[in-house]
Amino acid sequence: MLIVSRRDAESILIRPGEGIDTSMTLADLFQNGPIEITIFTSDNIRVKMGVQAPDELSIWRKNDPVAA
Repeated sequence: MLIVSRRDAESILIRPGEGIDTSMTLADLFQNGPIEITIFTSDNIRVKMGVQAPDELSIWRKNDPVAA
């Protein structure tokens, strides 16, 4: 499980992991279970959550650019 904190408008990306056969179907990717997101804490600034996904998927923090 990956534990992340995200602020307003920040994102996470969930995509096929490196080395995964690109011809796999969604059924193939999720044959070992679904993606589960658990919220642990939140305040006015950020949310702390855990993301658990099948090994075939990778989870990344997206570094959103700050608006100028």
